[in-house]
Amino acid sequence: MHIFLIGYMGCGKSYWGKRLADSLNFDFIDLDELIEKREGLSIPDIFKQFGEASFREREKSALNSIKELEHPTVISTGGGVPCFHDNISKMKTMGKTLFLEASPHILKQNILKSDDVRPIVKAVPENELEAYIANHLKERLPFYQQAQIKANVDGLELEALIKLLG
Repeated sequence: MHIFLIGYMGCGKSYWGKRLADSLNFDFIDLDELIEKREGLSIPDIFKQFGEASFREREKSALNSIKELEHPTVISTGGGVPCFHDNISKMKTMGKTLFLEASPHILKQNILKSDDVRPIVKAVPENELEAYIANHLKERLPFYQQAQIKANVDGLELEALIKLLG
């Protein structure tokens, strides 16, 4: 069984994914890192050279490769993965989906303190970022809310997260 962490950028998918995997003795994969390794390019470079549609195809391909994994794995997905190519349904057939919920304010704080370059928000001025996130999150929520399990990251503890997974 695999566990797919979904949610908006900055909600802590990689952070919680690594901790869950260690605690459950699962493998851990960051889907963006897998794509970068396969392509030999960073995510921002893939966006710049090939565009978002091409990047979404690469995400779909990377996600499909998860079927081949034999050991239980926690997979940190990119924020857009569940929103394209019926990926949310594919993830649900391969394991459990866990939506890490966070408010636009928390997401903004996490994005701003992250060292990662986020192609989708890099052109948004900081004073407009929270409103942008709120609007973008609203578009993605119908996909995220299809997850089998939901957890709010505000004050979340590892033990509580493990308990939610059953």
